[in-house]
Amino acid sequence: MGPFSISERDPWPLGSFTALDADSGVRHGVTTRGGPTFGTDATSQQTADAAAAAADALGLTGAAWARQVHGGTVLRAHEPGLAGDADGLITDAPGLAVLGRSADCPLVIAVGRRDDGTPAVGFAHASWRSTVRGITATMVAMLRDDLAIDPATITAGIAPSAGPCCYEVGEEVRTEALDRLGGDAARFFGRVSGRWHLDLWSANLAQLKASGVPTARVWGTDVCTICQGERFWSWRAQGDDAGRFAALIGIAP
Repeated sequence: MGPFSISERDPWPLGSFTALDADSGVRHGVTTRGGPTFGTDATSQQTADAAAAAADALGLTGAAWARQVHGGTVLRAHEPGLAGDADGLITDAPGLAVLGRSADCPLVIAVGRRDDGTPAVGFAHASWRSTVRGITATMVAMLRDDLAIDPATITAGIAPSAGPCCYEVGEEVRTEALDRLGGDAARFFGRVSGRWHLDLWSANLAQLKASGVPTARVWGTDVCTICQGERFWSWRAQGDDAGRFAALIGIAP
């Protein structure tokens, strides 16, 4: 079995990372177009119902999500429901999932452990705007500083999302990345048919690595939602018809 797979399970297909499946203290999943469709509005009943269904499918008691604003803020979630305006959440509450929604943006989910072995989890919604604001690095820093997680113990998965094969961006995106992240960010951009393409997978892997997460503990999927989107929603491919899928992770109750 590869590092990421989709199982045809009841009540709907669910993706998972092998490395996270191996952790009996954690529940996680990536929903597909065959699962609950999350609303674009974080305050909608559609989103609340989908979040509850996703948590229940994993045997968790509820889910917390955010109004994703393409920024750099990470919040700590204590209870199910809308946690506020943010692009990342962390928690150490047993039974509570933290959940991100996407239709092309990378969703990074992570679990780490304290010195006594107890876990905490987090997610980051790593759109290009959030990525250049260091959202994934901030998630790791909050797990470390707020919840006493050693970054060296973190295992992370980067869910299906727009890949460097298809994620075309303008010059203004490259300029902002270089301004905020420094000249080294140039390595995340490549020319394809005269247009810039951004590798958000590598950019977020770099943030995890710089934060002390071992590269060997980070898993991707190599599934681009734009050109391999049969199972996942893609705003670039489907426009306003695109729903949202989710990645969620929580501590087993």
